[in-house]
Order: sequence, then structure tokens, then C-alpha cells
Amino acid sequence: MQEAGSALVVAASASALSRSLKRAGWTPFAIDGFGDLDTREYCRECQIVPLGKSGFDASALRSAIDGMKPTDVALYGGGLDSLPGVIEHLARGRLLVGNTAETVRLAKTPAMFFALLANLGIPFPETRFDPPCNVCGWLVKHGGSEGGVAVNFASNTDISKPYRYFQRQLETLPMSALFLADGTESRIIGFNTLWTTAADPLLPFRFAGAINRTSLSEPQRETLRGIVAQLVSALRLRGLNSLDFMTDETGGIRVLELNPRPSATLSLYDDELPSGLAGLHIRACLGTLPDFTLAAFPARAIQIVYAPHDVEMPGTLEWPAWCQNRPGPGCRIAKGAPLCTITADGTDESEVLSNLAARHTALIQTMIAADRMADT
Repeated sequence: MQEAGSALVVAASASALSRSLKRAGWTPFAIDGFGDLDTREYCRECQIVPLGKSGFDASALRSAIDGMKPTDVALYGGGLDSLPGVIEHLARGRLLVGNTAETVRLAKTPAMFFALLANLGIPFPETRFDPPCNVCGWLVKHGGSEGGVAVNFASNTDISKPYRYFQRQLETLPMSALFLADGTESRIIGFNTLWTTAADPLLPFRFAGAINRTSLSEPQRETLRGIVAQLVSALRLRGLNSLDFMTDETGGIRVLELNPRPSATLSLYDDELPSGLAGLHIRACLGTLPDFTLAAFPARAIQIVYAPHDVEMPGTLEWPAWCQNRPGPGCRIAKGAPLCTITADGTDESEVLSNLAARHTALIQTMIAADRMADT
């Protein structure tokens, strides 16, 4: 088994993975799009590669990888789903702990992924690659996109872009299963409800957060365990992965997509394991599915706060302990860009939602007070 050493994390936001690695005794180095206070606190070194409207620039990311010092292992999170070539580059001369670039390419190429689901008999919403005659009730999506930013109503968007596909809209809430795999076997870590926000009419399905609670029945959970087992076997999935799905009008499971890397929902469970999930991710990628037990855990949620207007972070701001992904003083956040993440625990979903609402209000009031102090 790989002993804890140094680890390079490449992700749009490396904060959660870096925190988890540090808890497991690793020394993280990071390349991400924000370089927030959290990531800099956890990492020995953090290099920023700015995110454009379409995510990372592949060339800039390769250059940043080449400029980092050698580490014992390298791993990646969100932000590289459409960049399997960068994952190949990351693996050169490094021990890559994560799924291969080819696995990511298959999972994130819609024509190949939905063909795989069909061959395995795994249900998914009605999907097609040519525009429907009547777009009412259809969504248009784009392969390799993340965070719901490339999901829209088929009637409201350019349907001629490459790698797009059309999918029947379901009216239920999106959910996910976070799981760990060693290429052969798998274990579900938890089932989650995913939240979206339509605050920006151009991004009506943008990811807004998640809670580690769902309304799934035990038969539905068992169905999902079987689906995960099929995908792990077919794709030889390793480490932390996330399966997004919804239920149909009869309660049947319908798979939306597979994220073959650690997802944002890692933060909902990481504190429940003494060594953190990133350590288990590494062990599973190296072929050993760890034996772990998750005791009864509290309801926990993460919620992304998007900037309501252009913001320049004041140096006088004292961040509450329940804020994550905190931008540093002087950092400029454009309207609609992620400002930070707030977290909340509770005995049930209702208490968590109440806590999140109160904390969101408190954060805005704290920022207003810090702005006033900076102006005096």
C-alpha cells in the first residue's frame, strides 16, 4: 500500500481534496482555478490557472503541471471531464491515482456512454442526438460539461453546438450516489439530493449544492447498487466516483451521467472517516478496496453562494467557520461567479435548510459590514 507522501491535486477547485489529503497525512500541492484561502491553507504550494467561460485552457494546464515539483502521486477532481488529454499528461512520469483518461473519455462522450448503458440494460431518460421535431419537454446537454452550466431547455439555446444531445426532461429532483471502487468491487458511501439554481436565466440548471439525504426507498437503493456494480465491472472504475440519476413517474431509476472522479459531495462525508475519503480514494485506485464503516451520520449540506453583483473582497472580512472556498482579500469576484460555499449540519433536512438560510443571511450581513468598515 502506498504510504502517505506528497500529492499533486489538479481540479477546478482543489480545496476539498486537499483538505481530505492533509487529514490522511499527505502533503498536498495544487493546481486549480481559484487559489482560495482554504486551498492555500491545506497545500504546500498552490498554482492558479484561471478558468475561462469554457473551463480550463488545456495548454495552460499542461504548462502548470510541467512546472510543479515531482510528487509521489497525482490525482484530479472536477474541471477535467472534457480534458482527457490533460489527464494523460498528468500521468506522465507520475503515479496517477484515478480513472484513466480513456475511461473519462468514454464516460463523458455521450454517444459512447449511452450506448454502454443501453448494452448493459441500464435505464436512462429518452435520449437522442438529432433535434426533436417538437422541443417542448426536451433538454439539450453537452458532453464533458460540469456543474449543470451546459444544460438548458431545448427551446432556449443554440442546438447546433458539437457534442450536444437531447434528453426528455424529468420532473423529479436530481440525485447522486457517491461510491468507492477498486476496478472490480464497489461500495456506496452515500446517496445525495442535488440542488440547482435558476437565478441566472441563462443557466437554469446550475449546480447549487447538495445534501446527504434522499427520499429513496430500499428497493431503489438496491437497484442503484446493482447499476454501480455493472458500471464498475464494465469500465474498471477505481477510486471515488459519482453517479447522477433521477427517478421517473413510476419511481424507476434513470441514469443521467457518471462522474469518474471525486465529486463535490465528498465534503458531505469526509469528516465521518478518521483518515478522510481522499486517502481511501488512493488506496482503492491502487487496488485495495478499504474496509470502512460509516456510522449514523448527521444530515449535512453544502451550498454554493454565487456573487449577486461584482465583488471585491474586503480585507476586514472575518469569515465564519462554516464558510469554505473563501476568496482572499482584494480578490475580485464577477457577478454570478462562485463566491464561497456554506455548510450546515442538522438532525434532518428541515433543520439543515433552516441553518443554511440563516447562515446565508448572516454571511451577506457580515460582508456588508466589512464593506462599510473598509470605506471608513
